[in-house]
Amino acid sequence: MTTTRMPVSIKRKPARRHPRSAPYLFIAPFFLLFLPFGAGSIVLALAMAFVDWPLGLPPSWVGIANFTDVLSDPIFGKAMGNTVLMLGGFLLVLMPLTIFIAVLLKQLRKGAVNAVQILIFAPITMSLIAVALIFDLLYDDNIGLLNGLLAQVGLGPVGFLTDAHIAPWAIVALRIWRVAGYYAIILFAGLQSIPEDIHEAAAIDGAGAFKRFWYVTLPLLKPVILFVLVAASIASWELFAEPNVLTDGGPARSTLTAVMYIFQASFDEFSLGRGAAASVVLAACIIASTLLANRLLRSDDRA
Repeated sequence: MTTTRMPVSIKRKPARRHPRSAPYLFIAPFFLLFLPFGAGSIVLALAMAFVDWPLGLPPSWVGIANFTDVLSDPIFGKAMGNTVLMLGGFLLVLMPLTIFIAVLLKQLRKGAVNAVQILIFAPITMSLIAVALIFDLLYDDNIGLLNGLLAQVGLGPVGFLTDAHIAPWAIVALRIWRVAGYYAIILFAGLQSIPEDIHEAAAIDGAGAFKRFWYVTLPLLKPVILFVLVAASIASWELFAEPNVLTDGGPARSTLTAVMYIFQASFDEFSLGRGAAASVVLAACIIASTLLANRLLRSDDRA
């Protein structure tokens, strides 16, 4: 006798829907830390810029007097000029150099690319203070490796850190050596995101290697270039550790930067209000330069 089995209906549980608040819960830790330590610090700096607050004494309202003192201080003008000069020289060398390195990485085989990326990324993982101390030995007038090499060909010694005309560029060279590989890897990632069909189509149309790079690669790479430009600019505006360790702002204040001025005003001269006012001016310059870079690159896209 055969028995027929009745089909068993299996009730599927409805798919669990994630609450809409889930993404916000994941990013909540950042904002919980940013509000007191980030936003709170910004508000405090703005408030401090309008008071006279000698270290250890209660603050007193002075209005815009701190901004007047800072903007009329020739030392602050010198610090801002040095910062802009080193920023300009840094970007003029860094941007073409990192694009060149990224294009070279694109030409290498996969195994070689991984090894080269590790090699050029290594400098930024090193302690900044340790790197500055090593370069201090390289630049030394008497026992430095660079002056030793120059002596072998009958040149030097060169005051890399003691000549006011050379010291800023010695610091710029250190920064380029340290961060060029990092930014080149970011640009290399941008190059990899460009579809190969576009290059192949341009090659079929008769475009040579240079034309493909200039009219295809660079326009498609602009968002990544903008990111690197803005990130490198902000880091240059905030230049502090390298000149502080290597030259302490000298010689003749040729390497004094805006952040060094803020530090000295706040903690060497015990004028927190003036230091806060200088930091507000610096923040305004960073915002203005970022908006300018964004506008210039975006205007090229609309043209």
